[in-house]
Amino acid sequence: MLPLWIAFMIAVALVAAGVWAYRRYFRRASGREDRYTPERILSPEQVAMLDYLRDTFPDQVVLPNIPLKDMLSVRRSSDHQRARERLQSHKVDFVVCDAEGRAVFAFDVEQYHLSDAKSKAHQIKIKNRILKTAGVRFVFLKNSIHRMPAPNDFRAQLDLAALARPKAQEAETNESVRQQLESRMSEYDNLIYPSTGFRESEVMGLSGLMGLGDAKAARKADHDRQIEAVRRRA
Repeated sequence: MLPLWIAFMIAVALVAAGVWAYRRYFRRASGREDRYTPERILSPEQVAMLDYLRDTFPDQVVLPNIPLKDMLSVRRSSDHQRARERLQSHKVDFVVCDAEGRAVFAFDVEQYHLSDAKSKAHQIKIKNRILKTAGVRFVFLKNSIHRMPAPNDFRAQLDLAALARPKAQEAETNESVRQQLESRMSEYDNLIYPSTGFRESEVMGLSGLMGLGDAKAARKADHDRQIEAVRRRA
């Protein structure tokens, strides 16, 4: 029979081993001792711009840092896999959604790239082309809200720049003769009256956006005059 003190030391050793095993395996696995620190999701400048855009679109949802793969899907492509891969490689700084939760406007904050500028400009053009095919207007924002117009003015210009939604093939209907005429005249206007320096294939900057109203008004007035002249000859 073991002496009492040896039995006591063995018992103490077993208890210590049990405590160590509990702390080493069971308690660590439960995560009860883990503690966390919040990290910054947005910079102060992004927070300020998000507030500005929410003032611009008080009746719509504005979200930051959205990958294109989360807001678009491939509608038609000769290579669906490659088209999906293009979505994987792009994101936008902010997106404005309609009542159904679909993107209407996408924004990037204006940045000046000192290195690899040509490659980054090419990637921006690709992103703009992708968004345009989905009917999402892509606009560059100034890098400070102090350089932005008043929210109401900005919203008014954006409404002028909104793109038409792509239609499903089976949902398309034949246009009336008048609609066809007006559509052709509108295309003619776009060729004859490039009143701003902005082309539809380009990414729209703030200066092009803010000059859009006067340009469209001038084209519309001339368009109406041409429509009226065609009607009189008919």
